[in-house]
Amino acid sequence: MRRERLIEARKATGKTQEQIADEVEVDRTTLGRWERNEGTPHPSQRIKYAEALGITMDELSAMLSSVPSVEGEVPEWLSTYLGMEQSATAIRCHEPRAVYGLLQIPSYVEALVGRIGISGVSDTYIRQAVDQRLHRQKRVRSGELVLDVIMPESALRLHVGTPAVMAEQLSTLAELSELPNVTVRVTTYAAGQYEARRLNCFSIMSHPWGSPRVHFESYAGGRWITDAEEVGYFAGAYDHGAKVALNPTESRKFITELAKEWENRG
Repeated sequence: MRRERLIEARKATGKTQEQIADEVEVDRTTLGRWERNEGTPHPSQRIKYAEALGITMDELSAMLSSVPSVEGEVPEWLSTYLGMEQSATAIRCHEPRAVYGLLQIPSYVEALVGRIGISGVSDTYIRQAVDQRLHRQKRVRSGELVLDVIMPESALRLHVGTPAVMAEQLSTLAELSELPNVTVRVTTYAAGQYEARRLNCFSIMSHPWGSPRVHFESYAGGRWITDAEEVGYFAGAYDHGAKVALNPTESRKFITELAKEWENRG
């Protein structure tokens, strides 16, 4: 599992737990708890921890991620993404494919994940995917993570599951948008083409350390953009998308009305 890689990384340095603990300025017991997934280092301790292990902050975040894995273990790029997501303080995401993952309800996840691939996936895979998604959402509902999401109208109209599932998902989305740490904006068909839509799906993450970075996802997997100029371009595209979108109050009203449409279909 991912936490076991912390032990492997430590052994690769040839250092003992005591030596690593000294460099991070914690006691050996605390370091042992981190390796056993019984605790996690504070953001202020992570830079020293990564330096002591001789790994990057991205690699450390992936190893520290306590997100449950799904059948067959997740790809390395996704493991890194999940780790970075868990340690982020704020995420701005343009999600044109479906309802944004951290705002999805279990029945919506089941219906969406169940259509992965041409032949589908196992029930075990679906159950594990739902558990993983619920774990990731805890930081949103607790207020630890600040979310600002733009979703095109097409993503909200994508038929996932039954009309009842759609109605519940959209109603829940509207409710979550009222949380003080969650902002949801909808770009309607009337907005036409805009740069963030052309760029497709991307997230801008902020962490307690370093500068914001962009995660860009495609068929081949995900990649990180850290160059300040490139990150600035994506940030500008996101800000433009927010301007052409409905404001948060109008977006909530739009989503609520769309939920009622699905209720009537049921």
